Amino acid sequence: MATIGLRDLYRAPITIGDDGAEEYGTPVKMAKAISAELSVEVAEAILYADDGADEVVKEFVSGELTLNVNDLLPADLAALLGQKQDDDKVVYGADTDEPPYFAIGFRAKKAGGTYKYIWLYKVKFAIPSENYTTKGDSIEFTTPEIVGQFIKRSDGLWKAEHVALPTESVAAAWFTTVREPNNAAA
Repeated sequence: MATIGLRDLYRAPITIGDDGAEEYGTPVKMAKAISAELSVEVAEAILYADDGADEVVKEFVSGELTLNVNDLLPADLAALLGQKQDDDKVVYGADTDEPPYFAIGFRAKKAGGTYKYIWLYKVKFAIPSENYTTKGDSIEFTTPEIVGQFIKRSDGLWKAEHVALPTESVAAAWFTTVREPNNAAA
């Protein structure tokens, strides 16, 4: 079913635990989302036997997330790019900045009142391009876009996805923590 909206963009910092597994901090709401484009790279192999294709294997490799938002706030920019922010809220970019990994979550509205809830588990963003234009006879908005690469985490998971009404328990708690599997099915 098609989606008809996008909202509630969150970021959650990642630290690596003593066991080497990713651990997530508290999700923080970011700017208002305009668009989120996910592009996935898949490795593919075909086994040929008896003069024909016998088996096909397709595995997740990585992906690219392009976020277009109404504004990249200084706190979000500093966090996503590993930049420093001073007491006056000025963000400083340096050649030594190392963008950390984040989990990125959002939801997209579907027909019938349900939403598709998504967490991408391990995303690293690049310094965004910036575009500024002068005001002419008509008003034109220029909104920022930031691109990140997402990869699988140490246990092989790269995404959590759920479709539900916002009142259902999983959906209601979706942005309070980064969703983790609650059974052995994952």
